[in-house]
Amino acid sequence: MASLAKLRFFFSLFFYVLPIAGFRILGAIVRAWMKKLPLGPSIWNAFAGTLMANTPPKQLQAILPSTLDVYNAWTLSQGNKSKVDVLAADGSTRLLWIGPEKGNKVILFLHVGGYVMPLSRGHLDWMEHVRNEAYTSRIELSVCFLAYDLIPANPYPRQMVQAIFALRHLLSMGYKPSEIIIGGDSAGGHLSLSLIAHLHRHRTFRETTNSAIDLDGRIRGCFLVSPLSSFNFDTPSYKRWLSSDVLSRKVVGEWGDHLVRNSPWYEEISVGKGWGMALDVPESWWENIDVVDRVFVTGGYEEVFCDHVQQLAKMLRRNVAKGDVELYMANEAHDGPFMDFAAGRPPSETTRTITQFVITSFKDE
Repeated sequence: MASLAKLRFFFSLFFYVLPIAGFRILGAIVRAWMKKLPLGPSIWNAFAGTLMANTPPKQLQAILPSTLDVYNAWTLSQGNKSKVDVLAADGSTRLLWIGPEKGNKVILFLHVGGYVMPLSRGHLDWMEHVRNEAYTSRIELSVCFLAYDLIPANPYPRQMVQAIFALRHLLSMGYKPSEIIIGGDSAGGHLSLSLIAHLHRHRTFRETTNSAIDLDGRIRGCFLVSPLSSFNFDTPSYKRWLSSDVLSRKVVGEWGDHLVRNSPWYEEISVGKGWGMALDVPESWWENIDVVDRVFVTGGYEEVFCDHVQQLAKMLRRNVAKGDVELYMANEAHDGPFMDFAAGRPPSETTRTITQFVITSFKDE
């Protein structure tokens, strides 16, 4: 089956995706010229966005190495040994570590990929950069990556359950809430919001009885990079004629459908419960969030999530009990920091602000 999926992928790539990509790349070049954006990333976003929009998830998954394979190859290239925890809660969910498993501080990182694509080397390089910068500030920081299950085989709320298991595992290892930062980009930002939502208002699951998390304090921080926070496509940033973004309404809509189809998501949203989508329920559901000290939200003015990212930050500012919510917007497209590391580009100002958020949060503890 995997070989057939690969064959179909390459046939589609050469005879369908590449011809379509040419038109989208032309639009991205015009947009880059109009908005003074770097040309290389804009062209790559156009190609990658066309590939994502016109390739079924199963074909992408057949071509891409698994999260575990990417992690093992990366650790080998660094001259380190892989450190993988298989969580007892379900016997299958894995946490992948860089740095000591019991350091002084830890980031629980939830990666991008639309819940369709696995972890990328760019994520590992990015978080290793954050670790090294923290070390220069005398902070011993570890990062653990949740190897969550992918859609369409595993719809909502499977990934949320796994994130809950991951946080419970860190607490059981002896990490205090004040020693933990939760972070994620794009779909990983959505999953981070789901985890914060669960801490805010406990959700029960048919899949497990081990979902309760009793915190003896607030989680130290949460950073959300270009997070998915709404399925409302009626915003100006979704309606641009020309785009330099990797995402499109087609990708978000179709992959979102894979996430929530035949799941309790629709029922939850219809009764105003926000575990599955932060902005698609009444704001009153989020009132008095008292489970996290600091939240840092970043986004790009050129991404389709632009309007939602800014709306999310405003909503969180009104409702996080401590009120410590920052927003950083840059003249870039979706998930700029990850895209930079994936392409081997130097860290951007967005990356520096996220890194500083992590360092400052732990230093001010």
